[in-house]
Amino acid sequence: MSVENVIEICVAIDIAILGIAYPIIVDKISNIGDKYQSQYIPVLFNNEFPQKSLKFVYNEKEYKITIFKLFLVFTLVSFLFIIFKTEPLWGWDNWLINNSANLMVIAFSLVLTILFFLWLDKVILFNGKSSSLLIHIVKKYDSLSENDEIKQYYLKAINELTYYAVEKQDEHLQETLLEFYYKTFANIRRIHTKNLPLEYPVDLYFMVNKLNEESTVVQNRKLRAIEHRAVSGIWLLGEDFEEIIISEETYSWLWRNIYTICDYPRLVKMFWANSSQYYDFRLQPIHQDYDFEAREIINKAEVGRREKERRRFIEFHYALGGLVYYRKNYDLLKYFFEYSQSQPPKYVLLPESMTEIFYWFEHFRNEFKNIGTPIDLKYYFPELDNLGNRRQVNYWICSYLTILFIRQYSLNQYYTYQNFTDLPNLPDDIRELGNWLDSISFFEKCLNDVIENEELIKALGYKELVLQKKETFKQFIEDLKEQITNKIGEQKRNAELSQEMITHFYESSSPILTEAFEVYNPVFIPLDDKHNEGRLKLSVRGAITLMSKSAFTENDIPHLNYDTFFASSIARENIKRYIPNSFIVAKTKRYLLKREDLITSISKLIGENSEIIIVGVNIQYRVREILENSSFKDRIIHIPSTEYNSQDLLFVLRKDDLPAIEHKDLLDDEKEELKLVPINNELKIYASVIDINKEENKEIKDKWSLDNEPDNLDLKIQLALSFLSVIHWKDSREVIQINIISEFREQGIPNHINDIEPLGNDNK
Repeated sequence: MSVENVIEICVAIDIAILGIAYPIIVDKISNIGDKYQSQYIPVLFNNEFPQKSLKFVYNEKEYKITIFKLFLVFTLVSFLFIIFKTEPLWGWDNWLINNSANLMVIAFSLVLTILFFLWLDKVILFNGKSSSLLIHIVKKYDSLSENDEIKQYYLKAINELTYYAVEKQDEHLQETLLEFYYKTFANIRRIHTKNLPLEYPVDLYFMVNKLNEESTVVQNRKLRAIEHRAVSGIWLLGEDFEEIIISEETYSWLWRNIYTICDYPRLVKMFWANSSQYYDFRLQPIHQDYDFEAREIINKAEVGRREKERRRFIEFHYALGGLVYYRKNYDLLKYFFEYSQSQPPKYVLLPESMTEIFYWFEHFRNEFKNIGTPIDLKYYFPELDNLGNRRQVNYWICSYLTILFIRQYSLNQYYTYQNFTDLPNLPDDIRELGNWLDSISFFEKCLNDVIENEELIKALGYKELVLQKKETFKQFIEDLKEQITNKIGEQKRNAELSQEMITHFYESSSPILTEAFEVYNPVFIPLDDKHNEGRLKLSVRGAITLMSKSAFTENDIPHLNYDTFFASSIARENIKRYIPNSFIVAKTKRYLLKREDLITSISKLIGENSEIIIVGVNIQYRVREILENSSFKDRIIHIPSTEYNSQDLLFVLRKDDLPAIEHKDLLDDEKEELKLVPINNELKIYASVIDINKEENKEIKDKWSLDNEPDNLDLKIQLALSFLSVIHWKDSREVIQINIISEFREQGIPNHINDIEPLGNDNK
């Protein structure tokens, strides 16, 4: 056959491919993925040879063309060398050169034909049997490296085929899918670092959640194995025996799945059964390995980590119980209560003792126990999704725990160490004991609500039990209250005062009192003989008070500002009250003036005497403005007062008539009686903190008559901040008090300017 004949055949084939087959196949390609409602299968097809695109950049723009299209273009271009014949270059003359155009057409046509049939096979594969397509995609997925970007699209496509299989009940895909997902989850778990929580690729989480949704809308009769692994949590918890920590992300997706299937008891039962096996066999406690020579636990970290994992897992399933109770699936609750895989029965996801019940009740009741994600956000319930009803999530979980409380009285004892209805072991921490005591009233409410739910009690078969044990329940709660109260009292009574807190109290009190005295330094002058001879002597003293003992003990209820409140109170109620009041007591004359007469009256009082000063007590804005704009502003000494009625008070006197303050030392008997220690030697301030509950301090306690106090169960300690400061006034003083008339207070009849007598002209 001549070359020309071959060329005719090639041209015919190329025309057939381009004109007939190519448009038909392109139409088929456009429908790839429609059968599976997939967005990612077309992406995978475009990554197959010869559909895969090549990229090139021209004039700073990126262009793409598939391999098949590229060779189709090359073949068409090769026709030009036949159409436009030219003489061989450089005079070359041989058979190969003379037939080069024909040979080029033959070569490109041959390659195009091969690519066409490869292309056709891929089109048939992606539009053909779902089982063949799945096997092909799985093989490609396994052959790709973890760093290959396209690998995630293969996983997405496999997930879409899984949805298709469940929706269409295509049982031919089940075995391949089960094998694929087993290997995928197992490989992820095998290479993961064992001491870190495991987070799966998000596509796997979405796949499991989507299958849970499909299980609620599709009558699944043929693909029960896939349904079971998705719904029961086997894939996310693992089918192997790798000791992997469950991440918070996994718990979050598990709860989404539970949220989806919570109204379908058959599905929830699958989850509960698998969780029971997982907790019993895969989350067993790690036994402590004790080193007797070093006297320490060698594997302490591992033991603590496992215990934390177990608590997190149990918390999740108590929340599940609360959700089931909220949805009124009482028969499902009964299934929970009766599920066991051993004989005698062992209910691994349910409490064995009252200690567990009350521990978890306090955990769910007290929102401060969940510093991270709040309970109602971690375990959201249907229709409880706003601030108005979010606390009901805690209520339903706590109510579920009270159902478990009733259940304890229905359990049969198989071993001598079992005691299902004994009072719980109480915590040693005083704050936690207080929390338990606070939770009892809420426990009673939840318990009463449960008992009144006749439908629930009947479904669980507890009707006779509740009738027989109702009084027992009440007595149990009363006994628990008494036990907690007694232990709190015992713990508080035996607790030692914290020396660190006492020292902090001393160190904080001294500067507060010192600062309070320093405010009044401008109105005191040095003590002289005339001060000592004066008859008016006023004292400012410290104080003694009682305070809750818990404020000064470790691991107890913290008290805000325990170290500063007493000193601040003395500064406010004693120092800042009695020092300004001493001017009122020491006054020799008083005038009540109108604001408009104030400056004129002061001018008349002072005259030309430059030794006269003005002491202003709690001067308010309007009077202060008048004084600041007067010629006396440099003579005014402003001092504060905590006395309510001491406002807009002015005292006019000579500098020499100012008082002196003397800080006297305390008597030795007082120091000994109050066990005082010095905290400020300059001001002679002493302090003490005494635990009056100790036997050696019984006399001090008796003086307070605490037996008559209604809250005498709250143990007290005695705080003392003691000092004696004496204010001396001269007998020869002249202190003129000026009150400013106010529309808000009745002070008497105001004086006229003519009533004012200059300072020093008063006949004493």
